Amino acid sequence: MHRNCLLLCLLVLVVIHACVVNSLKSDRLCSQCSKCESSTCPASEAYPHMTAYDDTLIAGALQSDYVDSDDRGVYSVPDIKGGESKKYNSYFGWRSTSGSASGYHRFRNYMDRCSGGQSYLTADKHGKVSLRSLSSLKSLGEADWKSINPPKELNHREFRFWVNRATGKCLTVFGGKTKKRTVGVTKCRFDGSNPYQLFAFRFHYHKAFCCCGVHNE
Repeated sequence: MHRNCLLLCLLVLVVIHACVVNSLKSDRLCSQCSKCESSTCPASEAYPHMTAYDDTLIAGALQSDYVDSDDRGVYSVPDIKGGESKKYNSYFGWRSTSGSASGYHRFRNYMDRCSGGQSYLTADKHGKVSLRSLSSLKSLGEADWKSINPPKELNHREFRFWVNRATGKCLTVFGGKTKKRTVGVTKCRFDGSNPYQLFAFRFHYHKAFCCCGVHNE
């Protein structure tokens, strides 16, 4: 009797799990460009999300339902966690590479597989931040970012300034209280007077899609 009850409980859990998985769909992602390299997602810890000081998500093409595949801009958008919304999904974030000698990092949009390499976080001399290919840049410094610690009173929750090597300016969220705000670069305020120049990388995402129809657990 005990064994039968145990089997019944396991069956119920399997059914519930299947229902939850099936409820997660990526119709919007699938209608755009989303090549899958495998049937499973890699470890999400290797592709974290960048968040702003107000915990909004910093997203490029396909990293959010708010940003289309053909949009090369970078934005501050609502931070959606996987499985918590019936309308919006969660997606993988940025690949990060660093030069140990230079101290600079480069960030590449993990979700963007179909733009011919136009997936690096860059800044031009006009202060515009966008996703571009390395081969299209006037200087590779446009894709290089250096981490600077904030003042002690703001040095918590892993927030950092990110300074662009080519412009010498800091990554910054512009705009008011709209759901989709533009990210650019402007003069650094290392005293912390502009908190919208502070960013952190988060690793706590689950049920995030890495491509069409495939998400992690």
